[in-house]
Amino acid sequence: MFKLKSSVLLFLLLLSVLLIAPYAYAAEQPTIRVGLWTNQPSILLRSEVDYSIKDVVTGKTIKDCTAQERVIIAVKPEGMTVNGSVVLSARLSISPKDKDEKQAIEVNKRHYRGTIEIFRTTAKQGITAINILPLEWYLYGTASKEIPVDWPLEAIKAQAVAARTYAIHNLGKHRAEGFDVCATTDCQVYGGKEEEAAAVLRAVDQTFGQVITYHGQTIDAFYHSSGGLYTEDSENVWGKYVPYLRGVEDYTENTSHYQWEKTITAKELELYLHKAGHAIGTLKAIGLSPLQTAPMSAEGRGTSGRVKTIQFIGSTGSVDLTGNQFRNMLGLASTLFDVKMQTPGPKDIVVDFSETGGLGSKTIALNVPPDSRKSFLCDKDNLRHLTGLPGEVLVFSGYGYGHGLGLSQWGAKVMAEKAMPGDTTYFIKILQHYYQGVQVKKMY
Repeated sequence: MFKLKSSVLLFLLLLSVLLIAPYAYAAEQPTIRVGLWTNQPSILLRSEVDYSIKDVVTGKTIKDCTAQERVIIAVKPEGMTVNGSVVLSARLSISPKDKDEKQAIEVNKRHYRGTIEIFRTTAKQGITAINILPLEWYLYGTASKEIPVDWPLEAIKAQAVAARTYAIHNLGKHRAEGFDVCATTDCQVYGGKEEEAAAVLRAVDQTFGQVITYHGQTIDAFYHSSGGLYTEDSENVWGKYVPYLRGVEDYTENTSHYQWEKTITAKELELYLHKAGHAIGTLKAIGLSPLQTAPMSAEGRGTSGRVKTIQFIGSTGSVDLTGNQFRNMLGLASTLFDVKMQTPGPKDIVVDFSETGGLGSKTIALNVPPDSRKSFLCDKDNLRHLTGLPGEVLVFSGYGYGHGLGLSQWGAKVMAEKAMPGDTTYFIKILQHYYQGVQVKKMY
């Protein structure tokens, strides 16, 4: 009787733990489907070991291939072909015969762990190749594309956990195309086995299964290169309030990705605007609040000072653009910038000696700085007026690289460099700084 009661109590205890902490006892890591190439006329396959091509639906072997054998799968009106021979299969699976995890399939001259699937696109005008593999293997080929592998391990671990969390949160993002995530910056850059590095493998393995959660749910773990002294609130970038994506102090002031500058002429800016469908004539003024020390509160700017809206006034009209629209139009590193106008000063003067009884003249070079309308010298309505003088240029001085949400990779590096030697959990402190109010939990 005592044994029975003990067993029941133990079962109830375990059940309550599972209900309270669902992320701690997941059965196994997820499998992820990564889109490598879409709507291609053909795909080139090879492997360093024997591999096979099978029909996914029936399991029937279409072709057994020897090591180094090249196979071209192409699309034809009647279906797909394997080295020129038509196959009726709608979906093909390619995998090494040896299930050793070190083996890989080469697809268009890049190697990938796991399995490759190839199928016709919905429009039936091309074929799509996807990589199906355990999530941790996917991270091996992702983290090294997102962060330098010679950085402190705690920074790489923070990146690995953010990448794992982002992947899990966005499983199915490209479901309509037949896979979970793509291999580009639209999701996370994935380079396959070629991009694996020892430091990344250590970072992934040492954080195995750990994810970032907010109130028990995985977060949308956005990250960027550099915050430029301060990150941003989500609503000021994507227009949606997210409680864990709050602007916080960044630590990138002395890094190479802290500050940038872009100089263009007024005429060039007019051309950019015209090409974007905003024909406003001759540019007369720019409406933009002055950039101040963060956190700030000013019209048209976010918490960090990132530009939310910017106005351009011309001789025939005006236009208001979002900071992101203007950043994309000019190819700026971020929306955290200010602008000033400069007109060139005289390069030299000519002194005529005949006026003093001498003969001839002499040219004297001048070192006169350009006339600059400083960014903080604005009208009360925050308008920066152009002079219209020949040679006038606009200087956009900015800070940070990327959208400014969530983890700042360069900031993580600086933080990790200050960690106590031997502290193997400092990556959690990094993540809890850049994602507010979160917990790092083991999901599987």
